Amino acid sequence: MVGYASLVISKLCVLIITITIAIAIAIAVTSYHHHLFQSTQPPPSPSHIHRPHRNLNTHTILHNKLAQMANLYVQAVPPTDLNRNTEWFMYPGVWTTYILILFFAWLVVLSVTGCSPGMAWTTVNLCHALITYHFFHWKKGTPFADDQGIYNRLTWWEQIDSGKQLTRNRKFLTVVPVVLYLISSHTTDYQNPMLFLNTLAVFVLVIAKFPHMHKVRIFGINAEE
Repeated sequence: MVGYASLVISKLCVLIITITIAIAIAIAVTSYHHHLFQSTQPPPSPSHIHRPHRNLNTHTILHNKLAQMANLYVQAVPPTDLNRNTEWFMYPGVWTTYILILFFAWLVVLSVTGCSPGMAWTTVNLCHALITYHFFHWKKGTPFADDQGIYNRLTWWEQIDSGKQLTRNRKFLTVVPVVLYLISSHTTDYQNPMLFLNTLAVFVLVIAKFPHMHKVRIFGINAEE
């Protein structure tokens, strides 16, 4: 009876998290398209406003609209970032590459170890949590000497987007561990100890990414000496 109640509570928690993440993704995608449209559209000029002729057929109008939508993505350029340690994450295609790496890592674990898909996702989730926590939230500074040590006290997460909070990149990196948690928990049927380990991993990663945790060192851990 206790096990059944625990399973029901776990599924309710996952459902609430799923709805929250879906809303966050919808908001992020909407803001991304709005920002992309605003940044690529030149200000209208009265002398250059295009007014389609009334005799244009529907096919021509539709073709022009599709061409304009395609140009929005072609003209998109990464924002300027003077920090070489974080500028690589600004380029188009990084998000897709990040997701593909996780997917192929799952395939490698699944094929090499011969374990179940759920165990493979749990392995990927835990490895992703350990690696990203070390390089994003623990290791400080940059590997480049030309920054003159101005980032020596900042982690990679604190350097990205010049320290701005709630940017598209930060939202993406926050959503990824949550999605991994949902996949790994669901494919392992919410069984312990996998559920406990997956929950611990996502809890640590998401808390570390909160805006209020910016430059915060809990109990002085990893603080400057």
